Amino acid sequence: MASSFPTFPKLPPELRSMVWTYTLPGPRVFEVLDTPQSNLKTPAQDGLTFANSCHEPPPPMAAVCKESRAFVLRSYKPLTLSGATKYIDPSRDIILLEPYLLIRRLLRALHFLAQISHVRDHISQVAFGTSYGFSTGIFHPILSGKVSKNNIKMLLIKLSSFPRLKKVLFIVHEEFQFTTPKLAFPGWSYGLQLFHHNYSRKSDGESDASLRHRWRFHRNELQSYPLKIEDAKDGEPDLDEFDEFDEDEQRDRRPTNEDWRRFRRRFLKAVYLSAERRQYADGRSEPPLFKVEGANLLWRYSSY
Repeated sequence: MASSFPTFPKLPPELRSMVWTYTLPGPRVFEVLDTPQSNLKTPAQDGLTFANSCHEPPPPMAAVCKESRAFVLRSYKPLTLSGATKYIDPSRDIILLEPYLLIRRLLRALHFLAQISHVRDHISQVAFGTSYGFSTGIFHPILSGKVSKNNIKMLLIKLSSFPRLKKVLFIVHEEFQFTTPKLAFPGWSYGLQLFHHNYSRKSDGESDASLRHRWRFHRNELQSYPLKIEDAKDGEPDLDEFDEFDEDEQRDRRPTNEDWRRFRRRFLKAVYLSAERRQYADGRSEPPLFKVEGANLLWRYSSY
């Protein structure tokens, strides 16, 4: 197979742009949170920080040639938060706000994001992390208790500051996968490591492995709800028939399609009830026109 294509520069600009567009990365997820001492008067780029504070250059295609670099930098702009710079395309990439921000910090983070013009004017989707329990199902602090009506109102006011916002994505389950070219410990493989909402308890073996390896973020993968689950085969035992689950099954249980439907229904009901009582930043009285979707999120890391 030929390793070069010398006639590529002779193609019409429209075709070359289609080629460059095809090579762009898929949506990347960037977790953002407010800084500890920030308040509403703090400059936005000092009031926010990336959870991963490493600098991140433009997508690799920017290093191919001058034309590809110019094409990439038209959309991917540097975003500097608390000294860390990443090149982000808000119309393609996803800003993630995890549930540990609770309510006040979540609203503050959205306030800061709306002060950054490149993010405010181009962001098309924002993601909110959730928690999950056997009794509570999928949960987000914005829907908590008797104050949920006011919480939803404030959330919608903040979201209305983003004119191109089309989707609110709830991350209902997160996993981290670590891969390395050579195993450090025979008999222990780097399989799929399960972490619910960034909280985990590592064994001594895993902790030692973390000290021996430097991990580099590789890419994200999203699996949208409703999940495509195969129907149980005839004769296969129904899990509902068992009174007790295996300990591993309980620990690794994931939110089901029904869990997601219940949460989405509850969130949308709260949105439409609160929207009737308050106008938004641009004078509208109806709720913002965005889709509400759910997904599982996989973070892939590779060792140096």
